[in-house]
Amino acid sequence: MAAEMTYGAASSSFSSSSRQWKYDVFLSFCGQDTRTHFIDYLFNWLHRDGIHTFRDDNWLTRGENISSELMEAIEGSRIAIIVFSENYASSTWCLDELVKIIECKKDGRLEKVLPVFFKVEPSDVRHQRNTYEKAFKEHEESFKNETEKVNRWRVALKEAADLSGWDQEKIANGHEAELIKEIGEEVLTIVKPKCLEVAEHPIGLESHIYRIVCLLNDGKSDVSRIIGIYGLGGIGKTTIAKAVFKIMLRNFEGSVFLANVREGSKQKGLAFLQEQLLFGVLKRKEERTIYNEDEGINIIKGRLSCKRVLIVLDDVEETNQFYKLVGGHNCFGPGSRIILTTKNKHLLDSLDVNEKHQYRVETMNQNEFLPLFSLHAFRQNHPSEDYQQLSNEVIHYAGGLPLALVVLGSLLYNRNKVLWERELKNLRNIPNNKIFDILEIRYNALHEDDQTIFLDISCFFIGWNKNDVIKILDACDLGGEAGIELLTERSLVTIDEHNCLHMHDLIQEMGRQIVRKQSPKKPRGRSRLWNNDDAIDVLKYLNGIDAVEVLRLDLTQYNVKESGMLNTLGFSEMPNLRILDIHCFSGIDRTVDGATFFIDTDLEHSFQEGNFCFGKLLWFKWIEFPFEFIPNHFHLGKLVILHMPQSNLKEVWKETKHLPKLKELDLSCSSYLTRTPNFAGLPNLEKLNLSSCESSERY
Repeated sequence: MAAEMTYGAASSSFSSSSRQWKYDVFLSFCGQDTRTHFIDYLFNWLHRDGIHTFRDDNWLTRGENISSELMEAIEGSRIAIIVFSENYASSTWCLDELVKIIECKKDGRLEKVLPVFFKVEPSDVRHQRNTYEKAFKEHEESFKNETEKVNRWRVALKEAADLSGWDQEKIANGHEAELIKEIGEEVLTIVKPKCLEVAEHPIGLESHIYRIVCLLNDGKSDVSRIIGIYGLGGIGKTTIAKAVFKIMLRNFEGSVFLANVREGSKQKGLAFLQEQLLFGVLKRKEERTIYNEDEGINIIKGRLSCKRVLIVLDDVEETNQFYKLVGGHNCFGPGSRIILTTKNKHLLDSLDVNEKHQYRVETMNQNEFLPLFSLHAFRQNHPSEDYQQLSNEVIHYAGGLPLALVVLGSLLYNRNKVLWERELKNLRNIPNNKIFDILEIRYNALHEDDQTIFLDISCFFIGWNKNDVIKILDACDLGGEAGIELLTERSLVTIDEHNCLHMHDLIQEMGRQIVRKQSPKKPRGRSRLWNNDDAIDVLKYLNGIDAVEVLRLDLTQYNVKESGMLNTLGFSEMPNLRILDIHCFSGIDRTVDGATFFIDTDLEHSFQEGNFCFGKLLWFKWIEFPFEFIPNHFHLGKLVILHMPQSNLKEVWKETKHLPKLKELDLSCSSYLTRTPNFAGLPNLEKLNLSSCESSERY
């Protein structure tokens, strides 16, 4: 099987450092045709996305022989992009570059060669016709005594033209910008796998990698297989799956690591994860968005049924998540591999994963967890001599869980013995393996503002773009960038390759448990309400809800006949509300009995007449706001960010509203909007989004 790998290969791929390229891309081009426009634009596109690209800027002063510098640049590049243009074959310099590129591709020094046919036909390049034929007639005359060199050029042109690449006229409809975008996205898919970080200190991983690679390669090469990795939360399932994925991905036609399936399906839905899966495997965005899970799985089956793929579904909780994302055991091409990580062995049994393909991750042994702890606590693989006993005691209470070792090691780094003793005293009051309580020590060590940021992220911002979260936290005067950097340094928050925030599920649950303990039996006494049932409960019972600072409410599926009326005056009873996020359907049905709507026909009246003093509200988002204007009794004097996309607004306010701190206003896709607000009342507005507001005009 092409995807098979021995342990030796797997081990060396992981433990030894990967080959280091000097450049990501080498650009081969004829400056006469492309230098002043196409190549400049392509180079800038690659440079913008952090792709280290070599191009020869001395093409006007070239001699007859290719320089040693260019030879070394080709040998030190990961990818070569060859831009074939009308006069490419006229340049002996370009042809020598091409021969060197093909040579490096054959011996493995170049990972990928991508031809671009810029205003020329691939067949002209392959068979040396038209301008290429004319160029070679001149070369044959000039190099009468070097026919072997000319033949090498011809062979190199044919081999390069046979590679998969881009024909500008056919693939990009002749548009240079579209062609550059496609090339750039392809390059990113090759370079980007390096961004999948496994672990800062991969202690004890090799034995797990060996066993799982053996499971992946066990049996016939043309049979698809599912491998299940299960074990306690915090024990390292995701890290192990990442390590195996990173080693094996190049042996498949397509691959994707789909992280945090459990949380992602709750936050963004399975249809969104289906899009992520398709993009990850195909490395290009589908032409249309997937809105429906059933439609999505049919698209996945149709697009991937003939491909040999490697798919990792990380943290799967329900059988429905598996079937909606991968369809079943045999929905992909022969030799495909699907890896699941889960806390629940019963889930693997329910999915008919063969018992011999289920891999249980055990807690670390002493030879593994002492170095792991030491690397985080001392930045070396063993404790300092006078901290040996203290380290052993900390490790004892961590119970062999890698997550606890990492968190506690980061907490104690660069601390003196007095602080170590204090933390050990806290640990001694906790029964062994009470991981939440151990992790909470890490939270208690934070300053108040950093605790606030931690709880906001754990309850509200998982999966959000870091820059968006920083804006919101800055609006709350919390110092978002510094706070997130601190939480990252202390292993409480991670940032993925898409710049989105994540937490280990145990750390996230610990944060949410801290909030629940603020009022164990009554959600209205908690500072943050992320659970929809709890938020709805608050709007039914209005007393004692002044503790609420952050509220998320999704009313798209709320049925008033089944669940009862909601009282919108609940919002006016939340004087400490900082962040409010509401999603409801657009419009109110006033006539049809039994219709699904979230409040009675007095809602508009209550909004118009009620006094909603959002004295501390800084970030306000309401998707599909159902009314024609925001009531004047919405007092939003401190608001910094207001998002009301897909609303029914005809105008934002009836009267001029003075919001001196408002910096961002998003009214996108509000198709009924007829006029913008009076900007005189928004002196500090920095960002305005009126996209797809066809009816709007300036005040």
